[in-house]
Order: sequence, then structure tokens, then C-alpha cells
Amino acid sequence: MLEEVETLKLLYLAVGPGIAIAVFIYYSNKLDRGPGKLALQSFFLGGLAVFPSHYFEGVVETILGLQALQNDSPYFWSKTLVYAFLGVALAEEFCKFLFLKAFICDDREFDEPFDGIIYGAMIGCGFATVENIMYVLPLGQEVGIIRMITTVPVHAFLGIILGYFIGRAKFSINRARHLICGISVVTLLHGLYDTAVFANAIWSYYLIFAIVLGGIYLGLKAKRELEKLATVIEFSAKQYFPLKKRKKKIPLLLRDIRCLLSKGKLIPEDNLIDKKSGKIKSIREIFSTKIISQYRNLPRLPFSGMSVKLFLISYILTFGLYLYFWFLGNYRDFTSYKKLKINPEFLALSFFIFTILPYFFYRIAPAALGMQRASSDLDIFFNLTMAGIETIYLYFQFKMFSAFLKNKLDNPFSVTITTVIFFILSALKKTLPQTLPYYAIWELLLIFFQAGVLAIVQRDLNLYWKLEDGAVYGQQQA
Repeated sequence: MLEEVETLKLLYLAVGPGIAIAVFIYYSNKLDRGPGKLALQSFFLGGLAVFPSHYFEGVVETILGLQALQNDSPYFWSKTLVYAFLGVALAEEFCKFLFLKAFICDDREFDEPFDGIIYGAMIGCGFATVENIMYVLPLGQEVGIIRMITTVPVHAFLGIILGYFIGRAKFSINRARHLICGISVVTLLHGLYDTAVFANAIWSYYLIFAIVLGGIYLGLKAKRELEKLATVIEFSAKQYFPLKKRKKKIPLLLRDIRCLLSKGKLIPEDNLIDKKSGKIKSIREIFSTKIISQYRNLPRLPFSGMSVKLFLISYILTFGLYLYFWFLGNYRDFTSYKKLKINPEFLALSFFIFTILPYFFYRIAPAALGMQRASSDLDIFFNLTMAGIETIYLYFQFKMFSAFLKNKLDNPFSVTITTVIFFILSALKKTLPQTLPYYAIWELLLIFFQAGVLAIVQRDLNLYWKLEDGAVYGQQQA
């Protein structure tokens, strides 16, 4: 029974992070997400990319003779660098690139540059998930926690960066330059990360976390840039005529062009005539990032919240890990819409650090140092403390919700009751003894009830955004 429970926990550590990041990235696009089928296909293609890349890694490892290589060997650094950058980084990133380019990029549903962000992220998350299963199940919980906060985010955000360049390339006249730049940037970042891992020195930890944070920063920056471009495509008033028989045609807005691309009635190489200037431009030129200059004069994005059913599925499917991305997404929505002077990324990162990293120091570090395991009473106290910290973060976010919701809703959720119930469920889940009969079923039930409590909050948020969007639309009409 204990072995089955341990396998369940390892499986959670292996698959939860990649799925949670994938869901967050996909639903962060509030305008034109594209078909979920193509996103799922990208995720599975990322998983498949693991196998050819690992085969190539094994070949390079054998050629370089790394298995017999000692740290004091004069060839250690030269061979390590070759393996890190060419044997691992280039192999993995090039395989992801090939799958993304061959199976996804030319699909007609890839109809705007921002789609590169979505499908690139899916490829990266799928790769990270399958690779995680291969490492975490045989090597244990310690490896799972370390990879959750390092390797998985690296793969996900390198996928976003790669997708950014592929999205730019599809709608640019300089395709080769963007593609070469994309594969070069992700290979460089990945190679530096692998070099730090293989060096296994004290400075390695600093470099690893620096690359993780740098990758997240660059990925989010790329995502924000193409989000602006997607907003321009959605709301721009510029009009274009087809090159043939333009007098008999209704002028096309940018979103009309995107729609016709997705239906296969236009292709990026087609030429259109600018109604105002009369200049002939290809769709590649029209959709280039130069049109971002229109962004400031456009209406703000509508907020529709998140489907309660989808939230429940995402939360349960990731064994509760989606909580962190839900937390970040909520702060982002309110910060953007209400112009709040807070940093959503900083708050979400601190939430993650104070509720995940303590497990590393409490459970993994003592084992690595050969120290005696803590008593069961101390385990209970530690887990209750973690449940308390988790609830405190949610309490302050719920208080922010309440300040806005009470002006729109007659009977919004109770902050106190919601946080107390969530704390009880979280405490029970964290202190649940693994020797309990049907432990796995009890843990899944507690996760389900946690999701149910938060789903009540999500329901009220959806209603709030619906009322807010209606009010804004009424003002614009007036």
C-alpha cells in the first residue's frame, strides 16, 4: 500500500507542474485561443520529442566517453561543454523546433503570431512532463521537487521563447533570421543551464536559478509583446481590400484577415491593399510587429473569467498545483483592469517560494546531509504551518476580491468562511497519514473539495467580470 501511495505522489510531482503551466499559458490568451485540439496535439508532440533527443544524447555521451570521465580529467570541461550545448541543449531544442515547425506552424489555425507562444509553450510543457516521468519515478521525491522548480519551468518558458520566434517568422518577410535567432537563443540558455547542472559545483545552484528566472523573464516579456500584437489584430480599425476585384469586396479588418487565414481562404503570402494609403502589402508585412504602435489607442481587453468546470478539471488534474497559476492570473486581471500598484509575478513567486521551498529544506536537505528524520509530531506541526501560510496568501487575495465584488454582487462569497474551510481541507490533506486505508482516494477527495471551495470564488469572479464588461460596453456605446 505504501509503495502505491509513494508512486501516486511521484506521479503528481512528475505530471502536475507541466500540465499546470500548460493550462495557465493556454487560457491566458483572452482573445483568440485557437482550437484546443491543436494545443493538445502540441503537448503530445512535445512528449514525443523526448525520445529522439534522448537517443541523440546517448550517442553523443558514448562518443565523448563521459561515463568514464573524471572531474580532474584535463578534458572534463571541454567535453562537458560540448555535451551540454550540442549533445543535450541543441538536441532537445532542435527536436522541439522540428516538431513545432513540421506539425504545427503550417496549420491554417496558426493564424497570428501569438499562436507561436501558445503552441511553443505546449511543446515545452509536453517535453518536460514526459521527461519528468522518466526521471522522477525511478529517482524519487527529491528529484521531483528540484525539477519542479527548475527543469520544468525552464522547458516551458524556453518553449515560449522558441514559439515567439516561430510566430514572428511565420508572419515576417525575414523568416530565416527569426528561426535561426530563436533556435540559437534557446540553445544558448539551455546549454548554460546544463553546464551548471553537469558541473555540480557550489556556483552551479546560483547559475541554475539565475537561468530559470532569466528564462521566465524573457518568456513573459515575449508573451506580453505578442499579446499587444494580438490586441491590435482584434481591435484595429485599419481596413484592407483583396488585390483582385477590390471594388466588389467589403474591406477587411485585421481580425477578418485572421479569420480567413484560419479557414484557409487566405495564406500569409497573399497581398492586400491598404484602404487608406493604397499601398500593396503581404499579410506577412501587415501582421509584423510594427503594427503594435496602434496598441495604446485601442480599448482595454475584456475579462470573462474562467469556466468553473475548467477550473475544477485543471485543479484536480494537477493535484492542486494549478492553485499557484490561478493565484497569479487573478492578480494579473485585477492589476491590469483596475490599474493596481502591485506586482502579480512577485506575489505569485513569493507564494510559491514560501509554500514549496520549505519542503526542500525540511525533507530533502536533511536526507542529503545524512541527518536523522524529524519526529511525526514535528511533521504535523510543519505541515500545519505550511497550510497556514498557504491560507494567509489566499486570504489577502480574497480580501482584495471582496473590496471589488461587494460593489457589484448582492451576496458574494464570505472571505472568512472560505479561508477557514480551505485551511481545514489543506491541513487534512497535508497531515493525512499514508498508512490510512485507501489513502489515495482520501487525498483525491480532499483535492476535489478544495477545488469546490475555490470554484465558488471563481463563480463570483465570472459574474463580476460579466457585469464589469457590460458596464464598460454601455459607456462606450453612450
